[in-house]
Amino acid sequence: MHKISERKRVNFMVDKAILADIRSLVPSGGMSDFVNEALKRAIEDFSMRKACEGMDKLAEVLSKKKVRISTEEFIKLKNYGRK
Repeated sequence: MHKISERKRVNFMVDKAILADIRSLVPSGGMSDFVNEALKRAIEDFSMRKACEGMDKLAEVLSKKKVRISTEEFIKLKNYGRK
């Protein structure tokens, strides 16, 4: 369980269907933990997608400048930090 002092109450809109699913699946008192974990995973996924987009742009720039690296080196760079 997280300390209350580490959290901040927020007010945002959620689709009714999503809220109904959460209420039917998540035990009473567990909604904040559930939403925090879901948001954490979503932020990690979003960050990784942005990083991959950056790598794709880098590949285009390198290609246009005729800079060569091996596919293995590029894949290693692109997958760096993935779980």
